Amino acid sequence: MKTRTSATLVLLLTFVLGGITGALGYYLCARRPAAAAGRDGGRPSNPHHLADELAQALTLDSAQKAKLEAIIAEGRERYRTLSEQVRPQYEEIRRQTRDQIRQVLREDQKPRLDEFFKELDKRRAARNSPPPGR
Repeated sequence: MKTRTSATLVLLLTFVLGGITGALGYYLCARRPAAAAGRDGGRPSNPHHLADELAQALTLDSAQKAKLEAIIAEGRERYRTLSEQVRPQYEEIRRQTRDQIRQVLREDQKPRLDEFFKELDKRRAARNSPPPGR
C-alpha cells in the first residue's frame, strides 16, 4: 500500500510541476513585446531607425549618420536581391516536402492538409509583407 501511495504522490507532483512550468512558460511568452515576437527579433525594420539607434549609441555626427543610412540601405538591397535568387529553391523544397506529407495521408485527410497549408501560407504572406505606409 505504501508503494501505491508513493506512486500516486509522485504522479501528482509531476502534474503539479508540469502545470507550474507551463504557466510560467506562458507568462514569460505573453510578456514579450510584440516586436520581439516578430520575425526580425525586434530589430528596427527601417534603415533610418537603425541609423538613429546607432547614432545615439555611438554619438555619431550627422555626416556619419547619413553615410550609415546609405550603407544600411545598400546592404538591405543586397539581402533582398539574394533572397530573390534563392527563394525558388526554398519554394521547391517546400513543395517537395508537402508532396511527401500528402503521400503519408489518407484521402479523407488531404483536404484538411490543404486547408492547413492555405492558412500557413496566408500567415507567411502577412508576416513577409511590408507594413502599411512603407
